[in-house]
Amino acid sequence: MNNNEVRIAFVGLGARGLTALRLMLPVNGAQVTALCDITADGVNAALELISSISNREQSRQPSPLSFVGQDAFAEVCRLDNVDLIYVCSNWQSHTRIALQAMSCGKHVAIEVPAALTLDDIQQLITMSQRSGCHCFMLENCCYDPAIEAAIRDVRRGDIGEPVHAEGSYYHHLADRWTRWRLDINRHQRGDLYPTHEMAPLCQALGIGIDDELHTLVAMDSAPMSGAATYKQLTGSDVADFQNGDHTTTLIRTRRGRTILLKHDVLTEQPYERMFRIIGTKGIREVTDRGNTSHETLTLRMNERLIGHLINHEPLDWDVYDMARWCAVIPLSRLSIEQGFMPVPFPEF
Repeated sequence: MNNNEVRIAFVGLGARGLTALRLMLPVNGAQVTALCDITADGVNAALELISSISNREQSRQPSPLSFVGQDAFAEVCRLDNVDLIYVCSNWQSHTRIALQAMSCGKHVAIEVPAALTLDDIQQLITMSQRSGCHCFMLENCCYDPAIEAAIRDVRRGDIGEPVHAEGSYYHHLADRWTRWRLDINRHQRGDLYPTHEMAPLCQALGIGIDDELHTLVAMDSAPMSGAATYKQLTGSDVADFQNGDHTTTLIRTRRGRTILLKHDVLTEQPYERMFRIIGTKGIREVTDRGNTSHETLTLRMNERLIGHLINHEPLDWDVYDMARWCAVIPLSRLSIEQGFMPVPFPEF
């Protein structure tokens, strides 16, 4: 960072990447210096977005460098005029891009989930330690003001000793599936998108501060809707769709608290993102049924991230928090594949 600015390269400029870019441009101290996507269409759409906002706001945002191609991110990571790589590509590429970025001395911010396997998680930890670079997962649900207030209440002891926590992610994706995400659900079982619930629940319970995740057991329903969804969206029949319609995960902490997670992106039910903590003296609950603007949360997240980097302050969470939250993905799959048996959490 120099001159109170963070110079940012965006890698991955699909729908999510373009939204993140639009919500970064108004942030004080953010300077977008490079754009990268596997297609020229993605880069051109980003350039048009920057141009339209600059013209409308009479900004002096210079035109960033452009890079196109499957491996173009490697060249972006070597640029001298980049401090932060902001990763919005498909999930399978997150770890590869982040490792390259940190190996080149760049901080990295990664869309959720940052990693899908325990090996990838450990590689991110090792590279962050070795390089001294931040590895920050872009979990915007932690910036919901109602959830922030609930976390403060729980940490302050307003509901006594936390006993049990629950979180749900119900989101019927319908025609919003991307092909790569559909294919991940076709080939893998488990809770494949747990961090919207895990992140705020772990913050409220002090996971990584005065408690740790210890044991996980997961169970899924049969994949009743997946094959039909796949056929509807791709036109192809599939006999081996793996991810169950509903996945339930139960975690026990070292201090004896329990965490219940529920994941469903296949059945036709209303959107729900739920946070609930039950304590010995009360309860705190926040439920979003589609009323919360995730763009507002992303803008707040970007402002916090850039502000902390400019001021050389600790970020709101670190690579070890990312590891705990993402580990639910491979551990839930492992538990299910072993006949719904308990599995231990690694000590990251």
